[in-house]
Amino acid sequence: MKTTNSRRRAFLGSLLAAGCSLAASSRAQTHDACGQAVTTRDVTHCLASAPHARALPVLAADKVYTLPELIDIAEMASPEGRIAWAHAKRAMEEAGVARALYLPVLSFEAQGSDLRAIVPFPKPIAPRGYVTVEEPTAAIQLQLEYSVVDFSRGARVDAGKALAIGSALQLSRTNQRIAYTTAVQFYRTQLDAGRLEAAKTILQTAETLLENAQSQYDNGRATLPDVQNAQAGAAQARFELSSAEGAVQKSKLALTETIGIEPTTEIQVASQAQGAPVDETEMHVEELVHSAWKTRPDLLARAQDLRHARDAARKAQAAYLPSLTLGATGGQTALWPTADYGLLGHASVSTWSVEAKLRWELFNGARKHEVGAAMAEEKTAGEEQRAAQDAVTREVWQAYVDYRTAIEQERSADSFLKASETSYDSSLDAYKYGVRSLVDVVQAERQLAQARLAAVQSKAQYLQSAITLTYATGSLLSNDTLPGVTP
Repeated sequence: MKTTNSRRRAFLGSLLAAGCSLAASSRAQTHDACGQAVTTRDVTHCLASAPHARALPVLAADKVYTLPELIDIAEMASPEGRIAWAHAKRAMEEAGVARALYLPVLSFEAQGSDLRAIVPFPKPIAPRGYVTVEEPTAAIQLQLEYSVVDFSRGARVDAGKALAIGSALQLSRTNQRIAYTTAVQFYRTQLDAGRLEAAKTILQTAETLLENAQSQYDNGRATLPDVQNAQAGAAQARFELSSAEGAVQKSKLALTETIGIEPTTEIQVASQAQGAPVDETEMHVEELVHSAWKTRPDLLARAQDLRHARDAARKAQAAYLPSLTLGATGGQTALWPTADYGLLGHASVSTWSVEAKLRWELFNGARKHEVGAAMAEEKTAGEEQRAAQDAVTREVWQAYVDYRTAIEQERSADSFLKASETSYDSSLDAYKYGVRSLVDVVQAERQLAQARLAAVQSKAQYLQSAITLTYATGSLLSNDTLPGVTP
Protein backbone atom coordinates (compact mmCIF):
# COMPACT_ATOMS: atom_id res chain seq x y z
CA MET A 1 0.00 0.00 0.00
CA LYS A 2 2.85 2.41 0.82
CA THR A 3 4.46 1.66 -2.53
CA THR A 4 1.21 2.38 -4.36
CA ASN A 5 0.66 5.64 -2.50
CA SER A 6 4.26 6.70 -3.17
CA ARG A 7 3.88 5.98 -6.87
CA ARG A 8 0.61 7.89 -6.99
CA ARG A 9 2.16 10.91 -5.27
CA ALA A 10 5.16 10.74 -7.58
CA PHE A 11 2.94 10.58 -10.64
CA LEU A 12 0.66 13.44 -9.61
CA GLY A 13 3.70 15.42 -8.54
CA SER A 14 5.27 14.92 -11.95
CA LEU A 15 2.12 16.32 -13.56
CA LEU A 16 2.77 19.52 -11.67
CA ALA A 17 6.56 19.52 -11.78
CA ALA A 18 6.83 22.82 -13.65
CA GLY A 19 4.87 24.75 -11.02
CA CYS A 20 5.09 27.17 -8.16
CA SER A 21 4.28 26.76 -4.48
CA LEU A 22 0.67 27.06 -3.43
CA ALA A 23 1.15 26.04 0.19
CA ALA A 24 0.60 29.53 1.54
CA SER A 25 -2.33 30.35 -0.72
CA SER A 26 -5.90 30.48 0.51
CA ARG A 27 -7.13 27.89 -1.99
CA ALA A 28 -4.68 25.23 -0.77
CA GLN A 29 -5.64 25.86 2.84
CA THR A 30 -9.35 25.80 1.97
CA HIS A 31 -9.05 22.55 0.04
CA ASP A 32 -7.06 20.87 2.82
CA ALA A 33 -9.68 21.95 5.37
CA CYS A 34 -12.78 21.21 3.27
CA GLY A 35 -11.64 18.27 1.17
CA GLN A 36 -10.57 16.30 4.25
CA ALA A 37 -13.49 17.18 6.51
CA VAL A 38 -14.63 14.25 8.67
CA THR A 39 -16.04 16.09 11.68
CA THR A 40 -18.11 19.20 12.27
CA ARG A 41 -15.01 20.82 13.74
CA ASP A 42 -13.29 20.31 10.38
CA VAL A 43 -16.29 21.94 8.71
CA THR A 44 -15.96 24.97 11.00
CA HIS A 45 -12.27 25.29 10.11
CA CYS A 46 -13.15 24.87 6.43
CA LEU A 47 -15.63 27.75 6.47
CA ALA A 48 -13.26 29.98 8.44
CA SER A 49 -10.46 29.47 5.89
CA ALA A 50 -12.63 30.03 2.81
CA PRO A 51 -11.88 33.26 0.88
CA HIS A 52 -15.43 33.89 -0.32
CA ALA A 53 -16.24 36.47 2.34
CA ARG A 54 -13.48 38.84 1.20
CA ALA A 55 -13.98 41.99 -0.85
CA LEU A 56 -13.98 41.63 -4.62
CA PRO A 57 -10.50 42.22 -6.08
CA VAL A 58 -9.53 44.78 -8.73
CA LEU A 59 -7.06 43.94 -11.50
CA ALA A 60 -3.89 45.98 -11.85
CA ALA A 61 -3.19 46.97 -15.47
CA ASP A 62 0.59 46.90 -15.00
CA LYS A 63 0.81 43.50 -13.33
CA VAL A 64 1.59 40.20 -15.02
CA TYR A 65 -0.70 37.64 -13.42
CA THR A 66 0.26 34.03 -12.85
CA LEU A 67 -2.24 31.18 -12.71
CA PRO A 68 -2.18 30.87 -8.88
CA GLU A 69 -2.99 34.57 -8.54
CA LEU A 70 -5.89 34.33 -10.98
CA ILE A 71 -7.28 31.30 -9.13
CA ASP A 72 -7.20 33.28 -5.88
CA ILE A 73 -9.10 36.09 -7.57
CA ALA A 74 -11.62 33.65 -9.07
CA GLU A 75 -12.33 32.03 -5.71
CA MET A 76 -12.95 35.42 -4.12
CA ALA A 77 -15.10 36.75 -6.96
CA SER A 78 -17.02 33.66 -8.11
CA PRO A 79 -20.74 33.69 -7.21
CA GLU A 80 -20.70 29.89 -7.46
CA GLY A 81 -18.12 29.67 -4.69
CA ARG A 82 -20.01 32.10 -2.47
CA ILE A 83 -23.22 30.12 -2.91
CA ALA A 84 -21.46 26.86 -2.02
CA TRP A 85 -19.96 28.53 1.07
CA ALA A 86 -23.40 29.75 2.16
CA HIS A 87 -24.88 26.27 1.73
CA ALA A 88 -22.08 24.76 3.82
CA LYS A 89 -22.59 27.43 6.48
CA ARG A 90 -26.31 26.70 6.65
CA ALA A 91 -25.70 22.95 6.90
CA MET A 92 -23.22 23.48 9.73
CA GLU A 93 -25.73 25.60 11.66
CA GLU A 94 -28.43 23.00 11.11
CA ALA A 95 -26.09 20.36 12.51
CA GLY A 96 -25.67 22.57 15.58
CA VAL A 97 -29.44 22.76 15.94
CA ALA A 98 -29.62 18.95 15.88
CA ARG A 99 -26.91 18.62 18.55
CA ALA A 100 -28.86 21.01 20.76
CA LEU A 101 -31.55 18.34 21.11
CA TYR A 102 -29.38 16.77 23.82
CA LEU A 103 -29.49 19.95 25.88
CA PRO A 104 -32.31 21.14 28.13
CA VAL A 105 -34.45 24.13 27.24
CA LEU A 106 -34.56 26.85 29.90
CA SER A 107 -36.96 29.76 29.50
CA PHE A 108 -37.98 32.76 31.60
CA GLU A 109 -41.56 33.96 31.75
CA ALA A 110 -43.07 37.11 33.28
CA GLN A 111 -46.81 37.55 33.32
CA GLY A 112 -49.22 40.22 34.50
CA SER A 113 -52.99 39.87 34.29
CA ASP A 114 -56.29 41.05 35.71
CA LEU A 115 -59.39 38.88 35.96
CA ARG A 116 -62.99 39.62 36.91
CA ALA A 117 -65.20 36.59 37.45
CA ILE A 118 -68.48 35.50 39.07
CA VAL A 119 -68.00 32.90 41.79
CA PRO A 120 -71.13 31.00 42.93
CA PHE A 121 -71.50 30.98 46.68
CA PRO A 122 -74.31 29.55 48.83
CA LYS A 123 -76.79 31.71 50.70
CA PRO A 124 -76.99 33.07 53.32
CA ILE A 125 -73.20 33.46 53.38
CA ALA A 126 -73.51 35.42 50.14
CA PRO A 127 -76.92 37.14 50.04
CA ARG A 128 -77.09 37.00 46.25
CA GLY A 129 -75.77 33.42 45.97
CA TYR A 130 -72.59 34.59 44.28
CA VAL A 131 -69.76 37.10 44.62
CA THR A 132 -67.88 39.08 42.00
CA VAL A 133 -64.13 38.73 42.31
CA GLU A 134 -61.34 40.75 40.68
CA GLU A 135 -57.95 39.10 40.66
CA PRO A 136 -54.89 41.14 39.57
CA THR A 137 -51.93 38.77 39.23
CA ALA A 138 -48.19 39.16 38.70
CA ALA A 139 -45.95 36.12 38.21
CA ILE A 140 -42.40 35.37 37.19
CA GLN A 141 -41.02 31.88 36.68
CA LEU A 142 -38.30 29.75 35.12
CA GLN A 143 -39.35 26.77 33.03
CA LEU A 144 -37.07 23.80 32.33
CA GLU A 145 -37.78 21.09 29.77
CA TYR A 146 -35.55 18.13 29.06
CA SER A 147 -36.09 15.18 26.76
CA VAL A 148 -34.79 12.19 28.69
CA VAL A 149 -35.63 9.52 26.12
CA ASP A 150 -35.90 10.28 22.39
CA PHE A 151 -34.88 7.48 20.07
CA SER A 152 -34.93 9.73 16.98
CA ARG A 153 -32.52 12.26 18.47
CA GLY A 154 -29.34 10.36 17.62
CA ALA A 155 -30.44 9.85 14.03
CA ARG A 156 -31.15 13.57 13.67
CA VAL A 157 -27.72 14.49 15.00
CA ASP A 158 -25.97 12.00 12.71
CA ALA A 159 -27.99 13.21 9.71
CA GLY A 160 -27.09 16.83 10.43
CA LYS A 161 -23.42 15.93 10.77
CA ALA A 162 -23.47 14.05 7.45
CA LEU A 163 -25.16 16.98 5.74
CA ALA A 164 -22.59 19.46 7.11
CA ILE A 165 -19.61 17.32 6.08
CA GLY A 166 -21.12 16.70 2.66
CA SER A 167 -21.64 20.43 2.13
CA ALA A 168 -18.02 21.12 3.07
CA LEU A 169 -16.86 18.48 0.57
CA GLN A 170 -19.06 20.03 -2.10
CA LEU A 171 -17.48 23.41 -1.30
CA SER A 172 -14.06 21.84 -1.82
CA ARG A 173 -15.13 20.45 -5.19
CA THR A 174 -16.60 23.82 -6.14
CA ASN A 175 -13.22 25.41 -5.40
CA GLN A 176 -11.57 22.77 -7.57
CA ARG A 177 -14.04 23.45 -10.38
CA ILE A 178 -13.38 27.19 -10.17
CA ALA A 179 -9.63 26.55 -10.27
CA TYR A 180 -10.02 24.13 -13.17
CA THR A 181 -12.10 26.44 -15.36
CA THR A 182 -9.72 29.30 -14.58
CA ALA A 183 -6.70 27.15 -15.48
CA VAL A 184 -8.25 25.95 -18.73
CA GLN A 185 -9.04 29.50 -19.85
CA PHE A 186 -5.60 30.65 -18.66
CA TYR A 187 -3.92 28.01 -20.84
CA ARG A 188 -6.14 29.00 -23.76
CA THR A 189 -5.00 32.58 -23.33
CA GLN A 190 -1.41 31.38 -23.23
CA LEU A 191 -2.07 29.33 -26.35
CA ASP A 192 -3.41 32.34 -28.26
CA ALA A 193 -0.48 34.43 -26.98
CA GLY A 194 1.91 31.69 -28.15
CA ARG A 195 0.23 31.63 -31.54
CA LEU A 196 0.68 35.39 -31.71
CA GLU A 197 4.40 35.06 -31.02
CA ALA A 198 4.62 32.27 -33.58
CA ALA A 199 2.80 34.48 -36.11
CA LYS A 200 5.35 37.26 -35.50
CA THR A 201 8.19 34.82 -36.05
CA ILE A 202 6.51 33.46 -39.19
CA LEU A 203 6.19 37.02 -40.51
CA GLN A 204 9.85 37.66 -39.85
CA THR A 205 10.71 34.47 -41.71
CA ALA A 206 8.48 35.47 -44.64
CA GLU A 207 10.03 38.92 -44.80
CA THR A 208 13.51 37.40 -44.71
CA LEU A 209 12.56 35.16 -47.60
CA LEU A 210 11.14 38.17 -49.48
CA GLU A 211 14.40 40.05 -48.99
CA ASN A 212 16.40 37.11 -50.34
CA ALA A 213 14.06 36.69 -53.30
CA GLN A 214 14.36 40.42 -54.11
CA SER A 215 18.14 40.20 -53.81
CA GLN A 216 18.26 37.19 -56.11
CA TYR A 217 15.98 38.97 -58.59
CA ASP A 218 18.15 42.07 -58.54
CA ASN A 219 21.16 39.88 -59.31
CA GLY A 220 19.32 38.17 -62.14
CA ARG A 221 19.14 34.81 -60.40
CA ALA A 222 15.38 34.80 -59.77
CA THR A 223 12.28 35.62 -61.72
CA LEU A 224 9.56 38.15 -61.06
CA PRO A 225 7.03 35.40 -60.17
CA ASP A 226 9.48 34.27 -57.49
CA VAL A 227 9.41 37.74 -55.89
CA GLN A 228 5.65 37.95 -56.23
CA ASN A 229 5.31 34.54 -54.60
CA ALA A 230 7.44 35.72 -51.68
CA GLN A 231 5.37 38.90 -51.43
CA ALA A 232 2.20 36.81 -51.24
CA GLY A 233 3.74 34.73 -48.46
CA ALA A 234 4.60 37.87 -46.47
CA ALA A 235 1.08 39.26 -46.99
CA GLN A 236 -0.42 35.99 -45.77
CA ALA A 237 1.83 36.11 -42.70
CA ARG A 238 0.59 39.64 -41.93
CA PHE A 239 -3.00 38.43 -42.25
CA GLU A 240 -2.32 35.55 -39.85
CA LEU A 241 -0.70 38.00 -37.43
CA SER A 242 -3.80 40.22 -37.40
CA SER A 243 -6.01 37.19 -36.75
CA ALA A 244 -3.75 36.08 -33.88
CA GLU A 245 -3.89 39.54 -32.30
CA GLY A 246 -7.70 39.45 -32.35
CA ALA A 247 -7.75 35.96 -30.83
CA VAL A 248 -5.58 37.14 -27.94
CA GLN A 249 -7.98 39.98 -27.15
CA LYS A 250 -10.96 37.62 -27.21
CA SER A 251 -9.26 35.09 -24.95
CA LYS A 252 -8.41 37.82 -22.43
CA LEU A 253 -12.06 38.86 -22.36
CA ALA A 254 -13.08 35.26 -21.74
CA LEU A 255 -10.44 34.88 -19.02
CA THR A 256 -11.59 37.92 -17.04
CA GLU A 257 -15.19 36.78 -17.34
CA THR A 258 -14.22 33.31 -16.12
CA ILE A 259 -12.57 34.62 -12.95
CA GLY A 260 -15.71 36.59 -12.13
CA ILE A 261 -14.73 40.19 -12.80
CA GLU A 262 -15.83 42.68 -15.43
CA PRO A 263 -14.60 41.49 -18.87
CA THR A 264 -11.63 43.50 -20.09
CA THR A 265 -8.62 43.10 -22.35
CA GLU A 266 -6.43 45.06 -19.91
CA ILE A 267 -4.92 42.01 -18.28
CA GLN A 268 -1.45 40.58 -18.67
CA VAL A 269 -0.75 36.91 -18.08
CA ALA A 270 2.50 35.03 -17.75
CA SER A 271 3.90 33.56 -20.96
CA GLN A 272 3.71 29.88 -21.75
CA ALA A 273 6.49 28.08 -19.90
CA GLN A 274 9.18 26.61 -22.11
CA GLY A 275 10.94 23.33 -21.66
CA ALA A 276 8.60 21.93 -19.02
CA PRO A 277 9.63 18.40 -18.06
CA VAL A 278 7.60 15.62 -19.62
CA ASP A 279 6.36 12.93 -17.28
CA GLU A 280 8.26 9.68 -17.44
CA THR A 281 6.60 8.02 -14.45
CA GLU A 282 4.50 5.00 -15.29
CA MET A 283 1.28 4.83 -13.30
CA HIS A 284 -1.48 2.33 -13.88
CA VAL A 285 -4.77 4.03 -14.60
CA GLU A 286 -6.50 1.62 -12.20
CA GLU A 287 -4.45 3.09 -9.36
CA LEU A 288 -5.51 6.59 -10.37
CA VAL A 289 -9.13 5.48 -10.48
CA HIS A 290 -8.96 4.02 -6.98
CA SER A 291 -7.21 7.18 -5.81
CA ALA A 292 -10.04 9.28 -7.25
CA TRP A 293 -12.59 7.10 -5.45
CA LYS A 294 -10.86 7.89 -2.17
CA THR A 295 -10.05 11.58 -2.65
CA ARG A 296 -12.62 13.20 -4.99
CA PRO A 297 -14.61 15.58 -2.75
CA ASP A 298 -17.80 15.22 -4.78
CA LEU A 299 -17.65 11.43 -4.54
CA LEU A 300 -16.98 11.64 -0.81
CA ALA A 301 -19.95 13.99 -0.57
CA ARG A 302 -22.07 11.30 -2.24
CA ALA A 303 -21.08 8.95 0.57
CA GLN A 304 -22.24 11.55 3.07
CA ASP A 305 -25.53 11.87 1.18
CA LEU A 306 -26.02 8.12 1.55
CA ARG A 307 -25.21 8.37 5.23
CA HIS A 308 -27.72 11.21 5.58
CA ALA A 309 -30.40 9.12 3.85
CA ARG A 310 -29.73 6.17 6.17
CA ASP A 311 -29.98 8.42 9.22
CA ALA A 312 -33.25 9.83 7.86
CA ALA A 313 -34.59 6.26 7.62
CA ARG A 314 -33.52 5.64 11.22
CA LYS A 315 -35.27 8.83 12.28
CA ALA A 316 -38.48 7.80 10.50
CA GLN A 317 -38.50 4.44 12.30
CA ALA A 318 -37.61 5.93 15.69
CA ALA A 319 -40.39 8.51 15.47
CA TYR A 320 -42.87 5.83 16.54
CA LEU A 321 -40.94 4.72 19.64
CA PRO A 322 -41.83 6.07 23.09
CA SER A 323 -40.35 9.34 24.32
CA LEU A 324 -40.02 10.65 27.87
CA THR A 325 -39.88 14.33 28.72
CA LEU A 326 -39.33 15.98 32.09
CA GLY A 327 -40.59 19.47 32.87
CA ALA A 328 -40.25 21.74 35.86
CA THR A 329 -41.27 25.31 36.66
CA GLY A 330 -40.53 27.54 39.61
CA GLY A 331 -41.18 31.18 40.36
CA GLN A 332 -42.96 33.80 42.42
CA THR A 333 -46.66 34.61 42.12
CA ALA A 334 -48.44 37.62 43.64
CA LEU A 335 -52.24 38.09 43.89
CA TRP A 336 -54.34 41.06 45.02
CA PRO A 337 -57.89 39.73 44.87
CA THR A 338 -60.96 41.77 45.84
CA ALA A 339 -64.64 40.84 46.11
CA ASP A 340 -67.85 42.85 46.30
CA TYR A 341 -68.81 40.94 49.43
CA GLY A 342 -66.41 39.99 52.16
CA LEU A 343 -62.67 40.38 52.36
CA LEU A 344 -59.97 38.42 50.47
CA GLY A 345 -56.32 38.28 51.45
CA HIS A 346 -53.31 39.31 49.37
CA ALA A 347 -50.64 36.69 48.59
CA SER A 348 -47.05 36.61 47.29
CA VAL A 349 -45.60 33.13 47.49
CA SER A 350 -43.20 30.91 45.57
CA THR A 351 -44.84 28.39 43.25
CA TRP A 352 -43.50 25.37 41.39
CA SER A 353 -44.51 22.30 39.41
CA VAL A 354 -42.85 19.12 38.18
CA GLU A 355 -44.10 16.74 35.51
CA ALA A 356 -42.96 13.66 33.59
CA LYS A 357 -44.56 13.00 30.22
CA LEU A 358 -44.42 9.68 28.40
CA ARG A 359 -45.64 9.67 24.80
CA TRP A 360 -45.97 6.61 22.60
CA GLU A 361 -47.82 6.78 19.32
CA LEU A 362 -49.42 3.36 19.08
CA PHE A 363 -51.15 3.76 15.74
CA ASN A 364 -50.66 6.10 12.80
CA GLY A 365 -51.91 5.23 9.35
CA ALA A 366 -49.03 7.15 7.72
CA ARG A 367 -46.30 5.24 9.55
CA LYS A 368 -45.78 2.56 6.89
CA HIS A 369 -45.64 5.14 4.11
CA GLU A 370 -43.25 7.48 5.94
CA VAL A 371 -40.82 4.66 6.68
CA GLY A 372 -41.15 3.33 3.12
CA ALA A 373 -40.42 6.75 1.63
CA ALA A 374 -37.30 7.08 3.79
CA MET A 375 -36.09 3.63 2.73
CA ALA A 376 -36.67 4.48 -0.92
CA GLU A 377 -34.65 7.70 -0.48
CA GLU A 378 -31.82 5.64 1.00
CA LYS A 379 -31.86 3.30 -2.00
CA THR A 380 -31.84 6.30 -4.35
CA ALA A 381 -28.80 7.76 -2.60
CA GLY A 382 -26.97 4.44 -2.91
CA GLU A 383 -27.65 4.21 -6.65
CA GLU A 384 -26.61 7.83 -7.16
CA GLN A 385 -23.34 7.11 -5.41
CA ARG A 386 -22.71 4.11 -7.66
CA ALA A 387 -23.53 6.15 -10.77
CA ALA A 388 -21.21 8.93 -9.61
CA GLN A 389 -18.42 6.40 -9.06
CA ASP A 390 -18.85 5.06 -12.60
CA ALA A 391 -18.75 8.62 -13.95
CA VAL A 392 -15.54 9.33 -12.04
CA THR A 393 -13.97 6.17 -13.48
CA ARG A 394 -14.85 7.27 -17.01
CA GLU A 395 -13.50 10.80 -16.42
CA VAL A 396 -10.18 9.51 -15.06
CA TRP A 397 -9.78 7.06 -17.96
CA GLN A 398 -10.50 9.73 -20.55
CA ALA A 399 -8.23 12.29 -18.87
CA TYR A 400 -5.44 9.72 -18.58
CA VAL A 401 -5.64 8.79 -22.27
CA ASP A 402 -5.65 12.47 -23.25
CA TYR A 403 -2.65 13.10 -21.01
CA ARG A 404 -0.54 10.27 -22.44
CA THR A 405 -1.54 11.35 -25.96
CA ALA A 406 -0.53 14.94 -25.23
CA ILE A 407 2.89 13.78 -24.02
CA GLU A 408 3.54 11.93 -27.26
CA GLN A 409 2.25 14.85 -29.31
CA GLU A 410 4.55 17.27 -27.52
CA ARG A 411 7.54 15.04 -28.17
CA SER A 412 6.59 14.73 -31.82
CA ALA A 413 5.99 18.47 -32.15
CA ASP A 414 9.42 19.21 -30.68
CA SER A 415 11.08 16.87 -33.18
CA PHE A 416 8.95 18.34 -35.97
CA LEU A 417 10.04 21.87 -35.09
CA LYS A 418 13.75 21.01 -34.95
CA ALA A 419 13.61 19.15 -38.26
CA SER A 420 11.65 21.96 -39.93
CA GLU A 421 14.11 24.60 -38.73
CA THR A 422 17.00 22.57 -40.11
CA SER A 423 15.18 22.00 -43.41
CA TYR A 424 14.31 25.67 -43.81
CA ASP A 425 17.84 26.86 -43.04
CA SER A 426 19.31 24.36 -45.52
CA SER A 427 16.78 25.26 -48.23
CA LEU A 428 17.40 28.99 -47.76
CA ASP A 429 21.19 28.57 -47.94
CA ALA A 430 20.87 26.39 -51.01
CA TYR A 431 18.57 28.98 -52.61
CA LYS A 432 21.13 31.70 -51.99
CA TYR A 433 23.71 29.62 -53.86
CA GLY A 434 21.27 28.95 -56.67
CA VAL A 435 21.00 25.19 -56.21
CA ARG A 436 17.37 25.19 -54.96
CA SER A 437 14.31 26.92 -56.31
CA LEU A 438 12.11 29.37 -54.45
CA VAL A 439 9.32 26.81 -54.51
CA ASP A 440 11.44 24.54 -52.33
CA VAL A 441 12.12 27.38 -49.88
CA VAL A 442 8.44 28.36 -49.72
CA GLN A 443 7.49 24.77 -49.01
CA ALA A 444 10.09 24.58 -46.24
CA GLU A 445 8.85 27.92 -44.89
CA ARG A 446 5.26 26.69 -44.72
CA GLN A 447 6.37 23.50 -43.04
CA LEU A 448 8.30 25.54 -40.47
CA ALA A 449 5.23 27.70 -39.80
CA GLN A 450 3.14 24.59 -39.23
CA ALA A 451 5.80 23.21 -36.90
CA ARG A 452 5.88 26.40 -34.82
CA LEU A 453 2.10 26.40 -34.43
CA ALA A 454 2.12 22.67 -33.67
CA ALA A 455 4.71 23.23 -30.93
CA VAL A 456 2.59 25.92 -29.30
CA GLN A 457 -0.57 23.83 -29.66
CA SER A 458 1.00 20.65 -28.25
CA LYS A 459 2.43 22.55 -25.27
CA ALA A 460 -0.98 23.98 -24.44
CA GLN A 461 -2.60 20.58 -24.95
CA TYR A 462 -0.10 19.02 -22.54
CA LEU A 463 -0.81 21.62 -19.86
CA GLN A 464 -4.57 21.34 -20.27
CA SER A 465 -4.52 17.55 -20.20
CA ALA A 466 -2.35 17.60 -17.07
CA ILE A 467 -4.71 19.95 -15.24
CA THR A 468 -7.68 17.88 -16.44
CA LEU A 469 -6.17 14.70 -15.04
CA THR A 470 -5.45 16.27 -11.67
CA TYR A 471 -9.01 17.62 -11.63
CA ALA A 472 -10.46 14.22 -12.56
CA THR A 473 -8.54 12.49 -9.77
CA GLY A 474 -9.56 15.12 -7.22
CA SER A 475 -5.99 16.16 -6.46
CA LEU A 476 -6.24 19.68 -7.90
CA LEU A 477 -5.32 22.28 -5.24
CA SER A 478 -4.12 19.55 -2.88
CA ASN A 479 -0.68 19.51 -4.53
CA ASP A 480 1.90 22.21 -4.14
CA THR A 481 2.20 23.10 -7.83
CA LEU A 482 0.22 23.81 -10.95
CA PRO A 483 1.29 22.69 -14.42
CA GLY A 484 2.96 25.18 -16.64
CA VAL A 485 3.61 27.78 -13.94
CA THR A 486 7.19 28.66 -13.16
CA PRO A 487 8.13 30.12 -9.77
